Amino acid sequence: MGLTGRRLEVDRIATLAVLPRESAMVVVGDPGSGRSSVLDAVSNRVSLPVVRVGVNGSESHWPLAGVASLFTALDDPRATAHIAHLLQGNAPADRQTPGLAAAHDFLDAVHALTLPPTLVLIDDLDRMDVESQELIAFLASRLAGTALRVVATVRTVPSNGPLAALPMLRIEPLPADEALVLARAMAPEEANDGVLAVLAEETGGNPGALREQLAVLSREQLNGSEPLVLPLRPTPTTEAIAALALGTVAGRDLDVLARLALVPVAKTTGWDRDELDDLANAGLTSVKGQTVSVRDPLVRSALYWRMPARDRRAAHTEMAAASAECDPRAAAWHRSFVDDVPDVVALLRAARSYVVDGNAQAAVVLTERALHIGGGTEDEHGALLGVAEALLANRLLGFAARYLAAIRPFRAMADETRRLRLEYSVQYLSGDAVHADELLVPVDPTNAAEADAVGGLLAMVACFRAEAWELDQAKDLLARAEPLRRSASVHTVEITETARELIAAVEGSLPADTELHDGLSTTTLVAMSDPALLLLAHALSIAERYRSARRVFALVLARGQEAQPVWTEAARYLSAENEVRSGNFRQALRAIDVWEAGSSVVERLREPSRAIAIAWRHFAEGRSAEALEVVDRCLAQRSTNRLWGATAKLHALRGRVLLLDGRLDEAAASLEAADAIGRSLRNPAVLRHLGDLVEAYTRLDRIDDARTVAARLAADHHARPSRWGALVLARSLALVADDTTRETARRRALELFQPHDSQFERARTFAALAAIGSTTERPRLGAAAAAAYEAAGLRRPLATPVASVAMPSFGLQSSLRSGPVLSASMPGTPRSAPDASTVLTSLTAEERAVVQKVTEGYRNREIASSLFMSQRTVELRLTQIYRKVGARSRSHLVALLT
Repeated sequence: MGLTGRRLEVDRIATLAVLPRESAMVVVGDPGSGRSSVLDAVSNRVSLPVVRVGVNGSESHWPLAGVASLFTALDDPRATAHIAHLLQGNAPADRQTPGLAAAHDFLDAVHALTLPPTLVLIDDLDRMDVESQELIAFLASRLAGTALRVVATVRTVPSNGPLAALPMLRIEPLPADEALVLARAMAPEEANDGVLAVLAEETGGNPGALREQLAVLSREQLNGSEPLVLPLRPTPTTEAIAALALGTVAGRDLDVLARLALVPVAKTTGWDRDELDDLANAGLTSVKGQTVSVRDPLVRSALYWRMPARDRRAAHTEMAAASAECDPRAAAWHRSFVDDVPDVVALLRAARSYVVDGNAQAAVVLTERALHIGGGTEDEHGALLGVAEALLANRLLGFAARYLAAIRPFRAMADETRRLRLEYSVQYLSGDAVHADELLVPVDPTNAAEADAVGGLLAMVACFRAEAWELDQAKDLLARAEPLRRSASVHTVEITETARELIAAVEGSLPADTELHDGLSTTTLVAMSDPALLLLAHALSIAERYRSARRVFALVLARGQEAQPVWTEAARYLSAENEVRSGNFRQALRAIDVWEAGSSVVERLREPSRAIAIAWRHFAEGRSAEALEVVDRCLAQRSTNRLWGATAKLHALRGRVLLLDGRLDEAAASLEAADAIGRSLRNPAVLRHLGDLVEAYTRLDRIDDARTVAARLAADHHARPSRWGALVLARSLALVADDTTRETARRRALELFQPHDSQFERARTFAALAAIGSTTERPRLGAAAAAAYEAAGLRRPLATPVASVAMPSFGLQSSLRSGPVLSASMPGTPRSAPDASTVLTSLTAEERAVVQKVTEGYRNREIASSLFMSQRTVELRLTQIYRKVGARSRSHLVALLT
């Protein structure tokens, strides 16, 4: 299993290996944080010889045992003699500490060795004997002339200790998204994703604690059929972290902290504010507004379970009475431990209230407790449904699905409709197919409330089917909803109408803007609900009315806090997709960045929409390998096997990336898969893969196949005309034209473009014609393609590669990959573009290191952090690099090198 996260940490340590001078670093991390795994990743990454020094805890009381281990690991025959000399001169009878003379003897011994540049990785230096720690710290600050780069990991660095003066790198807990990815990789296949999300939160992003919890939980708890007991019972890593955090806490502070550990979150009212401030200043609690909680869930776990059960119950009784008036949610939690018949509904209502306030972690703790003590009554399930609905509204799909699975079908139609609405929404947003077999039951149209609920549910599922291009099923659902329209609410009517508009857009028959919602008047649009606006905007985008779609998306985003997070997130993603479809890549990249930065959702690459957006961003920024990795990972998930529309989009994107990378056979295979899945979709402007397939076949000399696909594209376009279809059809016909019509077809393909058309499609046309053009045409068409790619906003120009040579490495590491490069005569690169070797040899070593990070997609702040320089220095180096190589921009610089 590969290392999850820690990219920045590994990069910073690996940088030591390429620096021209000797240097040292101390890596500080809590128990279980993955310090050893980071060193493993570094040893596999660097090209220097690596010496790994481990620590045997049983030898920590032997003086100089650590130094002996270091000398033994170094590849020099004289090391054994130096070990004997050091041990002789520092016998216990002669000294109590190594002393300055012993330190200089050690330094002289290292200088006497004949070593190549070597990276020394010392794991758990703080577990070595004290004498060795002091000597190695002395050496680390005087490495000049030793050819050594030293990296040592420790749990803590005392401010008065020998390592305090060395550069430090802190390994922080994993963010929630990376912790969840790690949990999925560690857990058995049947583990419930919501349970894994709970474990990722409750272990505080600590990989070691997460691994131990996965090992001790029962199979039933992991698959979600039994509730979790929270806080989690402490494991060895939990106890070790708590011991470090609580080492200096005692007396009254420890008592207050132990009582705080009994509740997920509490109001500050009724607590000693001075005590809370002291604990917050020590980093042990988190105070947000009028609430306080123990900051580290592992510390809370240790404190909670250290208290005897009898004492815990007495404390819960006391705190339930104290918080009854000032903090009823905390009181409901405390009473669940002391009442003979706990009020489970009150506990679940408190949990829902926490979700609404944005504290999902506290809500999960209360909900797991309710599942543990509940009796499974209809009222309890109704309250649990409210919690799951609030979680879905905040786009917390894993949690929503986890609690939805615990709810039985309701007898009352109104509640059952709510449950089905939630179930279908979670399935769709998670990237699964929505079958909705339960909707086959008959409905009483005379019952207004029931008819409205079922009609709205039918319209919602019709939208899901339309989005998945299952148009016949979507129309059937709307036909079944039509008899219920008389009893439908305004909201249900809105959803039904916009569902029809979405179906029409996918079919290529959406009415003109003037015929939609009073000509898309602002007054009418402002009165519409968020989901109705999103459906309308998405339909406009599919129909290539990008400006109108942009305006409608903006209305949803302008509502800010008034809109539920699930709709805000959908608006951000769909608006980014709108810019991608329009060819406005600069705006698309900004929209994706805003979406990712403002999203509270845990990263879920299983969701096709999110995977497509992330992969597209990698592709647009020139990181094709990362784009393909994201797509392949999503395709490997079973959830997308049944959602065929999303699967077709993934294959189409994969084919496009491979095509523009010149991997023609693989591109054709992916595009054929997309075509096979989406064959029933007759609107070519939706999936947009046929033009790519024609180009792939043409460049593979499969002209007959290319002409067959071009004929299909022509027939579909004439039945459902669109501007995109006209541009791509003209390009396809130019690619498959015979000798008698080739010049006319190519001229038409180029002359058809208007200033407002997609610059990306213009670039694709130039590059495709250059790939099959004559030797004299290629430089001109290639330069035009590069300019159009730049105008489209790609952060590095893409081109259709032709025969090329492999790029030499010039001493750089993995970022300047071996593979095809664009020469001056190749499509997509101006004729005056310098050769990669000329670019690199004109730079200093420091400038080449900056260039390496730029080609890996790093921003200036990240480059500064990884190369140990200021951001201003990075900006100055880039200015010098641009001047030396003649680059106009960051993307142009990358184009010169790739």
